Amino acid sequence: MSTSPFPKSQPSLSVQAKRLVAMRFLIYTGFQTSYFIGVIGTLTYADGASVIATSLAVFFMNVFVILGSFAGGAALDAWGPRRHFSLSIVGTLATGAAIIAFGSATGIVLLGAVLLGFVMGFAQSIATSYPAYLTDDPVELKDINSAIAMFSNVSIIVGPTLGGFVAAAASSRAVFVLMVIFTVLALAAGWGFRPQGGRVAARESTPADGSTTASTASQNSDSSTFARVTFATSIKTVFTNSVLALLFCIIFLSNFGYGAFDPLESFFYRDVLHVGVEWMGWLSSASGVGAVLGAVIALRLPPHLINLKTLLAALMSVGLGSLLYVGTTYVGVALIGQIALGVAWGVVNPLHNTIVQTTAPLEQLGRVNSVMGFGNMFAGVAPLAIAPWLAATFGVQQTLVGAGMVVTAVPAALLLFGRRHFDRAARQ
Repeated sequence: MSTSPFPKSQPSLSVQAKRLVAMRFLIYTGFQTSYFIGVIGTLTYADGASVIATSLAVFFMNVFVILGSFAGGAALDAWGPRRHFSLSIVGTLATGAAIIAFGSATGIVLLGAVLLGFVMGFAQSIATSYPAYLTDDPVELKDINSAIAMFSNVSIIVGPTLGGFVAAAASSRAVFVLMVIFTVLALAAGWGFRPQGGRVAARESTPADGSTTASTASQNSDSSTFARVTFATSIKTVFTNSVLALLFCIIFLSNFGYGAFDPLESFFYRDVLHVGVEWMGWLSSASGVGAVLGAVIALRLPPHLINLKTLLAALMSVGLGSLLYVGTTYVGVALIGQIALGVAWGVVNPLHNTIVQTTAPLEQLGRVNSVMGFGNMFAGVAPLAIAPWLAATFGVQQTLVGAGMVVTAVPAALLLFGRRHFDRAARQ
């Protein structure tokens, strides 16, 4: 007889969950049209920048993704999803307009990477935390997270594909117009978003009869509670909870090798595969195709597989797909590799988010996810310091193959030698 806390899957998503999926899909599609092609592509193809310049762009972007995620987590915990979403929209529109108007030199592109990183980090909570404001049922959460992951992965198909066509027809910087358009569409989709949780309703609304005294007292009480829940408390929550602590370490170690990919991929396309800037979008889209399939697999996972071991197996598959992706000089093989690693990522993301949402307290969820995101992003930032040297010493492709081996080896080692820790964490 199973002791799993996960009942059988829900038949369909609620109206508000579907609205949330649309919100995330549209704003994330905007980001996907612009990040890789608009920043890295402009530096590599239009400006002829060096590996050091692209590494700096990725470094700045990742650092500000971290800072943005902490700011976004604090805003979500303090003000709730509706106000957080409004701030995400305003920040993204302002960033897109600024880059379109001024982003014509390498220094301005680097500044654009800073702004784009911050707003991307700020908006992360839409995917990682909002579902917990709609339900506390674990299987419904898994279904919502899988749907969000599925359509986010469609974004990885749609965004870079459209960006590739725009870059081919106009310029790599023109893709930011697409980002603005999709952000406006996200605002329209989120106009009627209403979280279901009682605590959220208490913070975000007042009585219709105008008697605000009791409501104000309740909101003040909530605000003082949220003020006491500092980031230090959220860090303590992560590292004193065996599941969250293990999850933090797993994601950090597994993503450490992946940090070399961002600044080197464009040079892999240009100098090893010998393809144009538009292929940056189209190969990224192939990863999105695979990730959609992966999200469907995650949606169909039985309850007893919603655990850290399954997550590690999926992360190891990411590494194997990465090795296929960068292991040859053939663009067709790279395409297959992108699909394969995309399938694995499509399983990783909903699993990760569901485990966090069912483990962390709701009143700390935004900031707990910021702490988890910090580990993820810092693991990507750290290798940037040595990626240019490794590429100059061993070659771009050889460095990427080595990074893929790290991504594969870490979860494989944890699966082999960490079983006791996973079993002990699952019993707590």
